[in-house]
Amino acid sequence: MTKHTTALKAKNISAGYGEQIIIRNISLDLYESTITTIIGPNGCGKSTFLKSISGIINPIEGDIEIYGNNVSDLNTFELSQIGLGYVPQAENIFPSLSVEDNLKMGGYILKIDQYKKNLDYVLEMFPDLKDKLPDSSSNLSGGQRQMLALSRALMLDPKIIMLDEPTAGLSPIIVDEVLENITFLKKSNLSVLLVEQNAKKALSISDYGAVFSFGKKVIEDDASKILSDKEISKLYLGG
Repeated sequence: MTKHTTALKAKNISAGYGEQIIIRNISLDLYESTITTIIGPNGCGKSTFLKSISGIINPIEGDIEIYGNNVSDLNTFELSQIGLGYVPQAENIFPSLSVEDNLKMGGYILKIDQYKKNLDYVLEMFPDLKDKLPDSSSNLSGGQRQMLALSRALMLDPKIIMLDEPTAGLSPIIVDEVLENITFLKKSNLSVLLVEQNAKKALSISDYGAVFSFGKKVIEDDASKILSDKEISKLYLGG
């Protein structure tokens, strides 16, 4: 595995809900300007892992570092201010608001000049949203909703972005479009941590991959090696 500067380091994370522990002792490194995809069966703890990093749930044990600084005690808002963006699978936009107001919510702490600059940036990345700014976000297609959710997260100009199932429920054509946008994020020097059920497609655009099963990390390696591993393919990639 080729090493780069470590953007995010999760060390020995255990987390869950109430007394139910979902993930146990998971460590994972996310490197600067790369994509790492986490795959695994439903219920294996992928989303819980992202939530434990993003401050939505507090890990039972373990530490989280961003560029070498321990951020384990920071909440979601504080993490967003130091460059960590997170797009959950569900409830990732405000359907009662317009597209433009969703983007304003994403960049609400920005000064007006920076807000306009960041707005131009996300609309250049997602031109489909330009003509829909005054429209209710509830009228967007599934693909457009994902574009808006990602745009909201990008309004604060994060260094790291975590995406939970961004292609869930989308048509194959839109899946390819969303993954292409994620590739563009990497080219824009963002570090991307991706949880995906479209495992083969996601790994094909990734630098690294990790496989979770039963709340534990089974393997972490170059994405190409995971894709070519016959045993992993049989167990987790559909053959």
